[in-house]
Amino acid sequence: MARSARRARPVIKDVARLAGVSAPTVSRYLNGTVNVTEEKRRRIAKAIEELGYEPSVVARALSNREMDTVVVFAANPSAFSTSETNHGVEAAARRRRFLVNIVSLDESDMDSVPQRVRMGLSVRPAGAIVYEYDRAGIAVLDHLPKDLPFVVVGGEFGDGERQVINAEREGGRWMTMRLLDLGHPTVFHVTRPKGPTGNTRTDGWRDALTERGAAVHEPIVVSRDLGEAVAAGRALGERDDVTAVFAGDDETAIAVVKGLREAGRQVPDDVSVVGFDDRNFAAVVSPALTSYSQNYLEMGERAFRMLYEQVEARRGGTQEPPARVDVVEGMPRLRDSACEYVPWR
Repeated sequence: MARSARRARPVIKDVARLAGVSAPTVSRYLNGTVNVTEEKRRRIAKAIEELGYEPSVVARALSNREMDTVVVFAANPSAFSTSETNHGVEAAARRRRFLVNIVSLDESDMDSVPQRVRMGLSVRPAGAIVYEYDRAGIAVLDHLPKDLPFVVVGGEFGDGERQVINAEREGGRWMTMRLLDLGHPTVFHVTRPKGPTGNTRTDGWRDALTERGAAVHEPIVVSRDLGEAVAAGRALGERDDVTAVFAGDDETAIAVVKGLREAGRQVPDDVSVVGFDDRNFAAVVSPALTSYSQNYLEMGERAFRMLYEQVEARRGGTQEPPARVDVVEGMPRLRDSACEYVPWR
C-alpha cells in the first residue's frame, strides 16, 4: 500500500476536534493532572474509542516527567524463578499498556549494584519491582529513592511495606514431611547455595526434620554444574542409610537420580527422590518426578498490580493503598519418584 494511502494514526488534536474540546484538555484527561468535568470526560473517552487513539508513551513522559514504564531489578536472569516472574510482570503490564525494563544484576560484582540502579532509574520509570531472591536484590533496596513507588518480590515476610512473597519455606517443609510420612527415617538434601533469607526450601526441610525429631545431615551443596549433582547422587547411593532425597530443584533431582542409578540404586524402589519447582519436564522423565509447584507467574502479576495501584493513586492525587504483603501459595505434584519405605525391602 502506498504511504499516502495508509490511514494516518490519530493524534491528540484529532481527539480534541472530535470531542469538541481543546488539545490541552485532552492531555489533562490522559495525564490526570487536573480535574476534567464529567461531561468532557465522556466526550473525550468516546472520541478516543471511535478513533482508536493510543497515547504515546514518550509524549506522556514529557508531560508527566515519568514514563509508563516499570523497572525490574533482578539477578540471575536465566534462573527459572526469575524468568517466570518476569513473564508474570510483563503480562500484567501489557494489559495496562506499560512497558517493562528489566535490569540484570550480577551477584559476583556487588559494587556494580548502585550503578545498575542509577541506570534503571535514568528512564524515569513510574516505579520499581525488586526481586529479593538473592543478595544483589536486597542491596538494591538501599539505593532506591524514598519517594519512588516499589514492590518487593520474594524475601522474608515484612521485608517491604508492599511485598509479594512465595511460601517457599512451607513448600520445603511439605515435601520433606511427605517423605517422612511415607515412613522414611530421615531425608537427605542436595541443593544449590541457600538464599540470603530465612524463607527458603532448605529452611523448610530443616523445619520438618526438627519437628519430627529425625536426623539432620548437613545439606550437600552443589553448583549449577549438574555433574556435581550426579556425583552427589553416586555418593549417596553408596550409603545404606540413604532412603530418601529432597533435591532443591528439579534439574538437581534428575541428576541425583542418575547418580543413584550409577551406584546401583533404583528410584523409587531403593531411594525416593523429590524435586522442587515442578518444571515442565518433571512429569515426563522416568520415573515421573514428585515436585512442588511455585506460581512465579502469579507472583509477577500481583507485583505489577500492587505497584500500579500506587502509581495511579499518586497520579490521581488520591490516597495510596495501605501497605500489605501477599503470600502466593504453591502446590505439591505427587508422581512416581517417591514411594512408601519398607525396611525389609
